[in-house]
Amino acid sequence: MPIPHLQRREMAILAGGAMISALSWLAMVPWNIYGWMIGAPLGRDFVNFWMAPRLVLSGQGAVLVDLPAYSAAIKTAFGMTRDPLLVFVYPPHALLLFAPFAALPFLLGVLLWTAVNLAGLALTTRILLRESPARWPILVACVSPPAVAMMMYGHFGGLLALATSVALIDAGRRPVLAGLCLAFLSTKPQFACAIGLMLLLTGQWRCLAAGAVATLALVAASAGLFGFEVWRQFITVTMPMQSAYITGFDAKMIETSVTAYFAARYSGLPASAAWAIQGVVSAACLAFGVAALRRGARDPGVLVVVILGALVMQPYVSHYDLAIAAPALALLVLGHAPGAAPSTVAAWILVPMARILIVFDLPILGVLVPSALFAQAHRLLHAQRTLVPQHAALDAAA
Repeated sequence: MPIPHLQRREMAILAGGAMISALSWLAMVPWNIYGWMIGAPLGRDFVNFWMAPRLVLSGQGAVLVDLPAYSAAIKTAFGMTRDPLLVFVYPPHALLLFAPFAALPFLLGVLLWTAVNLAGLALTTRILLRESPARWPILVACVSPPAVAMMMYGHFGGLLALATSVALIDAGRRPVLAGLCLAFLSTKPQFACAIGLMLLLTGQWRCLAAGAVATLALVAASAGLFGFEVWRQFITVTMPMQSAYITGFDAKMIETSVTAYFAARYSGLPASAAWAIQGVVSAACLAFGVAALRRGARDPGVLVVVILGALVMQPYVSHYDLAIAAPALALLVLGHAPGAAPSTVAAWILVPMARILIVFDLPILGVLVPSALFAQAHRLLHAQRTLVPQHAALDAAA
């Protein structure tokens, strides 16, 4: 895929993204590892991924659903006095991913975790570059604002980006590999279901069958290693609690959300209106994602529409999850057709500021991110419609 040389516009966008990313990180006072950052100047939520396996493997799995006890365990482990305000909400088979990193000292674990996820972003970008000899877009993807948000919060968007891209690209050619990637995505069940639904509606059922079998194997393995009780607690306590944060709109617990539902509720609209808006957005996301996927998933423009669609069709998704689309977004920002729309560029730049924007009561990303999805879908589908007459005219002339 040819990558054009940077023009002034692209250089200005990259510079703006770098400045906003740096300021957003500094605003979190990363040198204070007993404040908002915990144990390290990056990877705040990695504390969850490090603590949860340790508690479960030591026979203290019940602590995960006892919020005061969980808070006390974190404060004891890190020598803190303030409430860390962390909640572990992942399905128990995600512990299979987290446990190897939890076996390490915290600082080494979070650094290795970050490096692995950056490697995931780099490999995904390399796959999308295909035959291009360019390497600098890989660096852009790894230090882009969505990647910085991922690193600040310690999430695994890099691994999810790689799994999502492979699942979408290889769904038809290598359904078993795609299914294994879908099983990995089940660590974020709502996202996996959204991607799976798009694949089903485009006729890619073989990878879904492989994914279902692989997911069941992961569930069985987790039950064997960690016990059935952690699954019972997840289903009966964690899932209702997480749902209550959204339906009851506990804004503090979901403050970095980038969805239409969050923006509507935060702006004061009643729940019924917010759900109606989200319903329309979700239906549009699904339609756009399916339409884009029918055009071939290897193109960055298609991946942006599909991945953003799978994210913003949910009532809650956090800003750091946009790292899943970071490689494809980086290539669009760098000028790959159909190019990044203004709303996409704005969302891309402002992603690390999600928490800061909410401090000032500005749920901007809940408008910008869905708008970016709609704009990119329009550009992609419009570009495809204009290509069809051109090809027909060429065929006629031949």
